[in-house]
Amino acid sequence: MFRMRRSTLTIGTAGLLCLFTALGGAIVASASSAAGGVKGDPQPTPKPFVIGLSGYAGGTVAMEPNGTMVIAHGNTPTGQVVVCVAARGSRKCSSTVTLTPDAGDALTDVPQIFVTSANHVDVLMGECCNPGGADLLWSSTNGGVSFGAPVNVGDLGVDVAALVAGHIVFTATDEGGGAEVESVPVNAPLDETTADTPTTEAFDVAVAAYNGGSLVGTDDAATDPTTHVAYASAGPNFASGKYKNVANFPGEQLLAMSGAALLTVQTSGARNVELRLFNGSGYGAAHAVPGFRGGAGSWYTVDQDPSGMVHVFGARAGSAPAYELFERSTSSGATWTGQVDLGNAIDSTMFDAVLDANGSGMVVGTNVGEAAWGYPVLAAQRATFGLMPSTIKKGHTTIGSGIASPAQPGRTVRLQIAKGGLWYTVASTHEVGGGKFSFTIKGTATGTFYYRAVATTQAGYVLNGYSASRALKVTS
Repeated sequence: MFRMRRSTLTIGTAGLLCLFTALGGAIVASASSAAGGVKGDPQPTPKPFVIGLSGYAGGTVAMEPNGTMVIAHGNTPTGQVVVCVAARGSRKCSSTVTLTPDAGDALTDVPQIFVTSANHVDVLMGECCNPGGADLLWSSTNGGVSFGAPVNVGDLGVDVAALVAGHIVFTATDEGGGAEVESVPVNAPLDETTADTPTTEAFDVAVAAYNGGSLVGTDDAATDPTTHVAYASAGPNFASGKYKNVANFPGEQLLAMSGAALLTVQTSGARNVELRLFNGSGYGAAHAVPGFRGGAGSWYTVDQDPSGMVHVFGARAGSAPAYELFERSTSSGATWTGQVDLGNAIDSTMFDAVLDANGSGMVVGTNVGEAAWGYPVLAAQRATFGLMPSTIKKGHTTIGSGIASPAQPGRTVRLQIAKGGLWYTVASTHEVGGGKFSFTIKGTATGTFYYRAVATTQAGYVLNGYSASRALKVTS
């Protein structure tokens, strides 16, 4: 079966604005002075990296408004939660801190981490078992570099959580007594409330934020389960009796939830991984995620970014290559992007993701006996390019211009010319308002020359964006 991953939550969005930087002079319509040719459309290769030694199954990640990542994962040998702060694009932690349970207790369940506002980071984790265990909430006001003493917010247990309208809403699996949900205001963490969800068993659980309200998912059997979803609409808190059942999906096991997105897997037949979107009262049609299937050795999670795009991440033994972490994205479930390979994930069986509005961010993977891994996710980037005019006389100039998206302050755009099957950079500029850029190209030799524009990567955010090539004809 497919034990649950924490339902992912997008917190914070890296701002993407534009800054004008002009390029003076003209580029010669000739490749004779160019150097450093490349073949095709090479991309950066952000490989997975070790966040830290763990040996613990369960970790989560959140994002600061400036794009910095904060990651929480358990450490089995020490019985502590480790919080890593990592700049976007970095392959290591800039700081780490360990959070320790009460004397005589041990940490349990899955550590949950949230950015509730800039530089304010909360970590929620369950502990057991002396005298009876508790759910502890640690808070930081310096971006996760250090934390104050923990606050006891209950004893429910913590497997999944979401930040909903100023509350941390969380629950734990309960394979007998039924699922309860606790809601803790982040500005008053001792003020706790609970609510029963309409299921008698919670083999898997998930929590998501939707339109100021809270969605809670469960399934009710280890074999041939039905996925149930309950919803508590926006209000002052999420008190008992507020949750109402909004969906039941027989023969489907719950995988994960994020925003409006619900991810399940069929337990028989085609064993499709299914995506449905919540509309405020119920769920729309099921959409099979292309290439994703259930079965032994299959692990999935989902994230709906602030733009509304839904990103599904999965690794499975039956993929090619096996256990690669793949990403598929969609706005509605009707059409999907191509499959993106994020690297080898054989050491991870539980995943959590956070993305900005452009779909870039990080997936964290953990597994018993293995290190905690980070899988960078880069957003797609596009560039248009044209020449006006496309035919000039020798000694005259033309303007090559275009637009890169998503736009980014001061990001470099390179002009490349083709020669002998390779592309050579002959000039560079920076994006202006709206991602616009331009080059002045002078024809110093007759012939036909092929140019393209390349919006280069910003570490940790986007892939290189290549325009189509354009022909410039220089006549005598």
